[in-house]
Amino acid sequence: LAQFKEFIAACGTLGIDTVCYNWMPVLGWYRTRMNLAARGGATVTGFRLEDTDSAERTYAGEISADRLWSTLEGFLREILPECERYGVRLALHPDDPPVSPLKGISRILTSADAFKRVFSLRESPMNGMTFCQGCFATMGEDIPASIRRFGKEKIFFVHFRDVQGTRERFQETFHDDGKTDMYEAMKTYYDIGFTGVARPDHVPTLLGEDNGNPSYGVLGNYFAVGYIKGLMEAAEQETRKLNAMRQEGG
Repeated sequence: LAQFKEFIAACGTLGIDTVCYNWMPVLGWYRTRMNLAARGGATVTGFRLEDTDSAERTYAGEISADRLWSTLEGFLREILPECERYGVRLALHPDDPPVSPLKGISRILTSADAFKRVFSLRESPMNGMTFCQGCFATMGEDIPASIRRFGKEKIFFVHFRDVQGTRERFQETFHDDGKTDMYEAMKTYYDIGFTGVARPDHVPTLLGEDNGNPSYGVLGNYFAVGYIKGLMEAAEQETRKLNAMRQEGG
């Protein structure tokens, strides 16, 4: 806690106003498949719940959901006053994958409702979320509806990515090849007035690239950023047209 407080102070001093963090102890984001086939010879990561049936426990042993909620509440109680002091927003990332438990370790951020509980633990304008579209799509949540539900008041950071499948069995995709209407999602960010930070997050490893760091290939990020910029331009144009029509009608 002392180190994190020092970190928040440094961020505030440097003008870094958003920090993404997670509450996934030991395992972090977790996949059981690292080279599933995608189009054009690319590979993507994926998760199969059945792969974890015989998975060994980690050194941490069993960790209950109650313990995670308790430690998260304690963390927010200590850290949010520092965030308010230095103007740094905490953006909590959902569990990836949103299944519980994994190797004996509970996961508590596996639904949209779980984030309502997080925000109720301590009311603060600095207590918000990283809206990871891939995680929320894996949960089965409607992406545009969820964006509107939390709004710009709680969405501080966006991971603009997508998947195919369910929480028990899914794989990541190219940004134009998943289950989400990505253009509708982009328009919704504009509709709610979101002006925060966004990035592609996980991407495919393209043919010929080294897959030593799955989901973070350079060429896949080039594709993703270009796709996102195209959606942004289209959404901006549509927003301008709608605003002009409203002004003419008013």
